[in-house]
Amino acid sequence: MIEKLALSIATSIKKVEAEQTPSIDVMKFSLITILHTLFTMIIIVIVSFILGEPWVTFYGLLYFMILRFFSGGYHLHSSLLCTLLSVFLMCTAPFIPLNNQLIIFGNVFNIIMMAVFAPSNIKGYARIPEKYFPILKLVSIVIVGVNLFILNPTLTIVSIFQSVLLLFKNGKEVEQS
Repeated sequence: MIEKLALSIATSIKKVEAEQTPSIDVMKFSLITILHTLFTMIIIVIVSFILGEPWVTFYGLLYFMILRFFSGGYHLHSSLLCTLLSVFLMCTAPFIPLNNQLIIFGNVFNIIMMAVFAPSNIKGYARIPEKYFPILKLVSIVIVGVNLFILNPTLTIVSIFQSVLLLFKNGKEVEQS
């Protein structure tokens, strides 16, 4: 469904301005990413309203997206699986209770994960030069570290989800020598 819509939009754009646009395949690829993200976010918002936790789910999702932007992480090869996993994880996070001790432990764990593994799976996906990777790592650590002061259980849980995604390699990333 998303691929057909992306192809339709890309074809329409190409018809309007054939010379000044990238190829249909390039636009389709970009549009699939944009549409997938948009549809996933819409589904998460709808489910969060049904479950009665829209605000907590929304700021957890926003926090996750910002952390993921800087720390990278594994990308599932199936768009449908990615959507299902994202909806499940983001919508269950507000319902996982943690006391302050577990929040602190979880955040220390997440900071260590960011220090060791971030950024992950950035090479070959993002156009960020490697010289900026230490900055991405530092920003990731700071983002997680902020929750040591906020002590929010939802942010701890989504950080754990993101930390786990740092452990897996996509295969496209070239090993550093």
